[in-house]
Parts: sequence; structure tokens; C-alpha cells
Amino acid sequence: MNEILVSESKTLKLTNVLSRRIMPEDFANINLIVTQMENFVRSHGAQPIGPLVQHICIAKGPKPEPQMYLLRQANQMITRLDPQYHMDAVLRVKNCLYAHYVGPMARNELASQKLNIYAFEHDIKLAGSAYTIFVSQDDDEGVVDVFMEKE
Repeated sequence: MNEILVSESKTLKLTNVLSRRIMPEDFANINLIVTQMENFVRSHGAQPIGPLVQHICIAKGPKPEPQMYLLRQANQMITRLDPQYHMDAVLRVKNCLYAHYVGPMARNELASQKLNIYAFEHDIKLAGSAYTIFVSQDDDEGVVDVFMEKE
């Protein structure tokens, strides 16, 4: 059954997080970039763990534009990084709206849309940052968790 469950005041916590900014011209090569990230982790004696995480944030300033990052957890910290990567020992994002989506992967954006509607209906201000965790996927069905940071 398709459903989207919503909760308030959730915390996203990730450990040993490798991140890479994805430029618009790289969108067509996203699968290659994921493979490169996983190979980078392995080449440094670590193993990728957990699901892939996509972080989208809106940069502040006169021309706010969305920025996209891919995040991948590893079983240990990597200290020697290539320039395109950043590593956080712990990434903790508190006070988030949270949606748990189960349904067709082609419609997983509904989870983010539902959180935006929920925030509007409950007069909650969002910070413009969303983390989408691709928990599982088989064929066309999947499970996706979305965390949206509140102001």
C-alpha cells in the first residue's frame, strides 16, 4: 500500500559521511558519480554503509539557487580526501520535519511535497534544506525517508 507518514521534531544523524557537490552538468552522470564515491571509500580501506543520501539546500543571498550534494556513509573516517569530497565524522540535523514514503519510486517526490504542505498548514518555517534517504528499492517500488530542516 502507498503511504506517506509525517512526524515533527525528528533528528537526522549520520556518521562518517562522505559528501560531494553535484553540479547541474553532472546530473546525467549521477550513477557514475555514486560508483566513483563508493570506489573512493573502498580505495581508502573503508566500506560504504547504509543507503545513498541526497541533500538539497537553497543557498542564501541575492540569487538563491538550489545546491545538490550526494552523501555516503562509511564504516570509518577517511582523512585523506580528494578536492571534490568533504568528510564529516558526525552530521546531525535537529528539529526536522520527517516523511516516510512507501510507493512507486517515480512518485517519491510526493514525500517532499507533503512536508511542504504540512509546514504550510501548520505555519512551520522551513530552512530550505532537505535530506532524501533512499532506504530501499526493488523494481519500481521503494522506501524513501525525507528530513526537512525547520528554522
